Amino acid sequence: MSRKRIEAPPLTDRSQFRRISQKSVDELNQTLHARINSMVGLDEQLSTKIKQLQVSTFTTKDLTSIGSSLQDMVTTLQKVSFNEIMYNQLLRDNEKFKNEQSYLKAQLFKLNNLNSKFQQEHQLLLEKIRSQEVDINNLNKKLTAEQKLNEELSKKLKRSEQRVQIILESNITIQKDQLKHNLVEVLTENEHIKKDAIQKQKDFQKLQMVNNSLNQKLSRLNNRFQIRSKVQNEEDFIDQEKMVITFTEIPKNFVFRHVFQNLECKQFIQSVLEFSTEDFLVHINSVNPETKKMQLTWLFNYMINYKEFSLAHNVFIIKLSKLMQIYSYDEMHNFFTTLSSFFKVSHIYLWLRDFQTGFFINQFDGKQKKIICTKGAFRDCLDTRESVNKLTAHKHIMYQNDMGEDIYQDSTYIFPIITDAALPAGLIEFHHPIQSNNFSDIQYFASILGLYTKIQIQKIDEEIHKTSLLKQTDILQSQFLKLMKAIDKFHFCELMKEMQCKVMQLSTSEIVFVENNGLWKYHNEEIKKLDNLAGVCGQVAISKQPAYFANISKELNFNQIVDMYSIAPLFIYPIVHNNETHALIQVSLTNKQIDKYRFKDPLISLSSQSNQARIFCDYVTTAYIHKFL
Repeated sequence: MSRKRIEAPPLTDRSQFRRISQKSVDELNQTLHARINSMVGLDEQLSTKIKQLQVSTFTTKDLTSIGSSLQDMVTTLQKVSFNEIMYNQLLRDNEKFKNEQSYLKAQLFKLNNLNSKFQQEHQLLLEKIRSQEVDINNLNKKLTAEQKLNEELSKKLKRSEQRVQIILESNITIQKDQLKHNLVEVLTENEHIKKDAIQKQKDFQKLQMVNNSLNQKLSRLNNRFQIRSKVQNEEDFIDQEKMVITFTEIPKNFVFRHVFQNLECKQFIQSVLEFSTEDFLVHINSVNPETKKMQLTWLFNYMINYKEFSLAHNVFIIKLSKLMQIYSYDEMHNFFTTLSSFFKVSHIYLWLRDFQTGFFINQFDGKQKKIICTKGAFRDCLDTRESVNKLTAHKHIMYQNDMGEDIYQDSTYIFPIITDAALPAGLIEFHHPIQSNNFSDIQYFASILGLYTKIQIQKIDEEIHKTSLLKQTDILQSQFLKLMKAIDKFHFCELMKEMQCKVMQLSTSEIVFVENNGLWKYHNEEIKKLDNLAGVCGQVAISKQPAYFANISKELNFNQIVDMYSIAPLFIYPIVHNNETHALIQVSLTNKQIDKYRFKDPLISLSSQSNQARIFCDYVTTAYIHKFL
């Protein structure tokens, strides 16, 4: 009997069985029950078949068919057992699904409750937002009203600022004119006072010379009167005492250099030099033989000594000619070290003032030595502008070294070097004469040496000044060519700062552009801008004239956006073309540049720095006009 084979469903994952709905489970139960019921009849048939087999005999064909049918029955039974297992598994899964469904329903109930709460809160928040929107609208209305009031106030303030600016500009121009006029008057008065002081000094020197000559004549007459009243032996006039003379310039009546410094001897030599030949013969014949012998000895000694003095003069003139060929301070220091043998002293030092630091500097064998002349004999020499004689065995304080320690010396002669500067340019130090009878020679030749040293120092300063001017001109011209190659205004500003660093060194500079009645400039690759001509730069742009400010931050109209902040003096130069201001150059003069010449003349140094800044601005203005206008 033919039977349909019951096929087992394909094996799948447990997750796939969980997705089966309740309907599919019921259908599967029905099919399984139908199959089981059909199997009941099959069991009865099978039992009858087995009985038949026991009674009857079969052929090989029947046996094969029976075996195949048995195998089919085994397979069907296996499938039925598998279906039962799967059915039980599905029942268990169904119970789990029911439990999960109940749990999900509980969670859904909770979520519905939370949703209702959230909706209520949402309604409350909406009401609050509506009330806040109403408040914001009221505030906006108030803000617009206040803005209108502020605009009206700002307009009034601008009008008042314009009026104040007009008043200030008028006052500034008047004050500038008054200051210029007062400055010119003060300068003219200062020049007259200087001329009067120089003339008075010259008259005083002349009166001093006349007074000295009269005093000498009076002393001569007194000495003659004393000589005639007493008689002296030869031991009295052969006197080896030292005579020390102090002066800063060569006196016209300087005659005596001989070793015999007896007062009677000096008076005799002076009178003999004033005698004619006939007067001398009459005088010699009128005195007694002892006096004649003594006076002739004086005269011969003077003649011999005068010969030595003239030879020393010739040697000194040759050395002065070498001094006039020197054009650097290093060579001058080395030259002074070679003069110790001529002056017959242990050493000679040239101390030159450093006009930037105030130290006095000497160079010897490539080594530099600095001293401070705030006390001691060096200070006295600088203050009085006259030579100081310390040619004694007693030690005196001379100066202070660079560590502030006091230095003491004996047997020292100091001579000042007076130039056209406000303060002495230096000192010449003569230390420890080898011979005790050449003190007067040291003072005499020191005065000549100081005069020629002064002339040579002024020449070296002029040469240095000319060289610096030529270097500055060369730098200005080379930087001007770079400015002409600028790509745009930003590149032009960068090149101008590079030019300022090379020409003005420690100064700083900026350029402010004028466009559409407003001001703007580059600052750290950003642009700072004003819509009107405000600040100090705005005043200079309106006046179209250069201006100098000692402290720009204290100016009334100072504006941090366009005005350059600087404690040092500031120079503002407008770039004017076709009677219009197109840009403004701001250059600061640092205190170090001004202090560089503070020991010479600070006012002159400040004006020279301003002139240097003006030349720099002229070059920049020319380049800007040819490049952008």
